[in-house]
Amino acid sequence: MNRIKGRDWLIVLLDILSVNISYLLALVFRFYMDHRMHLTVQEYPTWVLEFAPVYTLVCLLVFWRFRLYSGMWKYAGINDMNRIIGASVVTAVFMVGATILVFPRRMPNSYYLVGAIMQFVFVTATRFGYKLWELEMRKFRNWRKTGEHALVIGAGEAAQRVTRSLESSEGVRPVCILDIKGKNIGRMMDGLPVYGGMDMLEHATDRHSVRRIYIADPLLQSEMKNRIEKFCRERQIELQDLGYSIYLSGNEELGETREVVSEEADHQRVIPFSPPDISEKEIAEVVEAMRSGWITTGPRTKRLERRLAAFFLTGRTDVDIDTDKERWKRKVICLSSATAAEELNLRVLGIREGDEVIVSAYTYTASASAAVHCGAKVKFVDIRKDGDVGSGMPEMDYDALESAITEKTRAIIVTDLAGIVADYDRVFEIVERKRSLFTPRPSDGTTLGDLSAKIQQGIGCVAVVADSAHSLGASRTVSHAGDGDVNPPEKRYCGRIAHFTSFSFHAVKNFTTAEGGASTWCLPRAVYDLGVTDYDIFRMFQLLSLHGQNKDALAKARSGAGAWEYDVIGPWYKCNMTDIMAAIGLRQLDRYQGLLARRAEMIRRYDSVCDELGLKHLTHHLPGMDSSNHLYLVRIPEADEQMRNRVISEMARAGVSTNVHYKPLPMMTAYRELGWEIGDFPNAYDYYRNVFTLPLHTLLSDDDVQRVCDTLRKVIGEVRKPAEESKAC
Repeated sequence: MNRIKGRDWLIVLLDILSVNISYLLALVFRFYMDHRMHLTVQEYPTWVLEFAPVYTLVCLLVFWRFRLYSGMWKYAGINDMNRIIGASVVTAVFMVGATILVFPRRMPNSYYLVGAIMQFVFVTATRFGYKLWELEMRKFRNWRKTGEHALVIGAGEAAQRVTRSLESSEGVRPVCILDIKGKNIGRMMDGLPVYGGMDMLEHATDRHSVRRIYIADPLLQSEMKNRIEKFCRERQIELQDLGYSIYLSGNEELGETREVVSEEADHQRVIPFSPPDISEKEIAEVVEAMRSGWITTGPRTKRLERRLAAFFLTGRTDVDIDTDKERWKRKVICLSSATAAEELNLRVLGIREGDEVIVSAYTYTASASAAVHCGAKVKFVDIRKDGDVGSGMPEMDYDALESAITEKTRAIIVTDLAGIVADYDRVFEIVERKRSLFTPRPSDGTTLGDLSAKIQQGIGCVAVVADSAHSLGASRTVSHAGDGDVNPPEKRYCGRIAHFTSFSFHAVKNFTTAEGGASTWCLPRAVYDLGVTDYDIFRMFQLLSLHGQNKDALAKARSGAGAWEYDVIGPWYKCNMTDIMAAIGLRQLDRYQGLLARRAEMIRRYDSVCDELGLKHLTHHLPGMDSSNHLYLVRIPEADEQMRNRVISEMARAGVSTNVHYKPLPMMTAYRELGWEIGDFPNAYDYYRNVFTLPLHTLLSDDDVQRVCDTLRKVIGEVRKPAEESKAC
């Protein structure tokens, strides 16, 4: 999508001026520097003016084709520069070719060179000037701002987040940054001087009259923290350690976390965003696992796999999995992370270099990075405007999805964001209509290749892969699933809908094993008719997750003493789950239904206050769809990024930690370098710019939930007040 809108129209006008002024100035520099015109070149100005309309039109078309009118130039970077260079080269070649071949009016070589250089300079300055303007305005606003001077410790992304949050908060003015490691000494970050090493703490504090210090380094050693605390006590400087909060709420999932604790928060408990709910039951099970001697993959991991298999099928956590072990074994594989689970899903499907995998532009990086790891090309599609009509979840635009499928498409990764289940019926209908484009890949003769070829042949269409990292226990009534048409439609839990599904058990999830994840599959009868069994699939996952080794520690132990012999089938990966992690999961699963119910209670209270304030929010429960209640996303309809960030900052100052889910992937450096631009995904950006996430976890008391609601009322009222007053005027 390359539509011109908003500020880009001003850029179009500036481009028209730039391309014409560039070559007129080139003529001036070439012939008029001595204030006179030679008779032999008097026709040159006439030629330039005659050719100008044609050249201007061509330049605008080339610039449009190179997507110079779809960028969000406040995020301008090296990829934008590459596109400007490409467009400049094409237009320069056209200038030379057209004036010589089409309009036989040869100009001096220096005219072409100087004109092309000046055009590049002007076009670049137009776009990158906006980014510089934004930076300078931030510096100016911070310079004019009153408030207590603050020093931020840490020079990475976390420090940058805290610094920008302080800039938008009242009563605090960031004035400098201290990099403990000393790597960035003498540099500037967002206009603030960076000092290096602990030895510079006293100097920076005295020079800038610092009255507050914020620790923004989640990995700062306790020895350093103790020194900083002692220094602050002696100087009577207020100290806030935000490192741990940033680690919990931002290090794993988010690139956009702002938690700044104010003077008010010193006198009340800070409500964290998403701490893990660990009871004495989990702790006792972990202790037993450590005493048992099985701390790597062992009997607890296998038991968790069987219990999850029963849960995916029935939605119950009390199923007897011991009477009929064969029914539940080898249906689920537990792994070290959801990212590993997603990558192995694609490996088992045979995804490799040359393939395309379609991913929503609005998701966490793991949804896309797994495909990149396999060598495939990620193909982003935008979300529906304002998300799904019913749930509000930023769901994939299914019309755009259908248009994106080509002969190279091997898989679609569908994201169940926040615990809400996507519309899989629509996805399966689309891949069925596109079945004629799909050609199963033949085996390459390897063990993995044989299995992948049979799975592709049995599915017979683009594979539907679910990123259900947020959606353990969520369900939806479906009429299509990975194992075929569902007639009559029935309620299916995540794990029994898509062809392959991955889950996350990370510390911030509503079901955790500290780290960890799982994969499962739901395949059509045609796959099994080709001789594939669940054991074959499960065994391949085991091989892929354990160096390709055909015996894990448990298998060796069960084979008896001296049964050390094993083989390595392929040079693969190391991402198995340990029994210590599984021990946490087993007891979490015992409590899981209660955890989901408690989250539902909090969601009802949040719904009420958001409706009262006119805020958009996710709807977690609809006829035929029940969420796992993982995240509570809120949107301020009239807000832009600046207003949204102010809400986040003010909530944090009141002691309520919030977050942002998510910054669309085309805004991230890694994906920009792959050629993606957020300007091509306007719906994703519009959703992101005014969204934030309220804390939703089972360590919140009723009083905590009430405090979140009261704080939200107060902050939204304060943020909206200037706009309402201006309307009144």
